[in-house]
Amino acid sequence: MKYFFSVVVIFFVCTSLKAQYASAEFSSGGFSFVPAFTDTNPNLILHAGTASKGFLSAHMIGNIRLENMNPRGFIFITRAKVIDKQFKLTAGVHLPAIQIDESYHTDTFFAQELIGSYKLSDQWGLSAMYIHGKGRNNDLEINLLTLNAQFNHQRFAYLTQIYLLDLDQTYGLAENITYKLTDRLDIRGFANSTLSNGDFKWTIGLRKHF
Repeated sequence: MKYFFSVVVIFFVCTSLKAQYASAEFSSGGFSFVPAFTDTNPNLILHAGTASKGFLSAHMIGNIRLENMNPRGFIFITRAKVIDKQFKLTAGVHLPAIQIDESYHTDTFFAQELIGSYKLSDQWGLSAMYIHGKGRNNDLEINLLTLNAQFNHQRFAYLTQIYLLDLDQTYGLAENITYKLTDRLDIRGFANSTLSNGDFKWTIGLRKHF
């Protein structure tokens, strides 16, 4: 439970500061950078961090199981801008990434990431992300590559992903659709098809921005 209270404190501190962002989402599933690993049980998903206008930015993503309000995982990310023009490139570290199972066993990970993005127009954008993650108290090591296309139209935002993971030769397609109800409230739908094993999962959530 100490992770839960720490994240709650960080979350509310971020919501009280200017030039910060924060959101809370009640979702039928939980977030994962690897779409195939998305939890299909109800989660509270927390995002908080600093604004991205400076050279450095800090971010936190937390997943809490709604069934019993026990933590599932938290990721703390620091990113630095490498190129900040029409083409943007950031380098980041996940230190730490924490995963907690139902019996409170905790695995920790260290990861590095590169994110490149290019804005084609006001509506279209392309991006790619590479993450290398390695367990600190376990033997897991992964390399993840995602290729992404984003399209915005009126109140809708669509994010289409193709992803490749070297763990069990996993690959697939994922789609995120967001509909903005108000400036601070939106509905998010997610669907993933893991083509390598035929698995399909989807989630839907209501997100509040602070």
